[in-house]
Amino acid sequence: MEWYIPITILPGIGLLILSTSNIIIALNDEIRELNLDVNRFKLVIKKKIQQLKKLNMVLIGLYGAALVLVLGGVLGGIFEGQHAIAILVFIGVIFLAISIGLLIQYAIVSIKIRQEHLNL
Repeated sequence: MEWYIPITILPGIGLLILSTSNIIIALNDEIRELNLDVNRFKLVIKKKIQQLKKLNMVLIGLYGAALVLVLGGVLGGIFEGQHAIAILVFIGVIFLAISIGLLIQYAIVSIKIRQEHLNL
């Protein structure tokens, strides 16, 4: 595996980080608005805060994936150790896969929360 391959994945991870950050900002604004009538939306607010925590875990996973992939590319370019690159890329892909899985779970649950919110 060439040293630059792990680094080519970074723009995609950056796009996921940007979109997740935008979702977090929108969710924060939504929670702030619901907090104006906390008695009516108490359960929905609680569920949205849980979703916010999940999104923060996604960001941690994406940052971890980016870090490990950059390290794999840089160390692979310096030391040319194919085995080390493969291990770091594998770890980065695992972080990325877990983060994407959490984003899919977030999307499914957010639909249910939105339906519950709109039915109030």
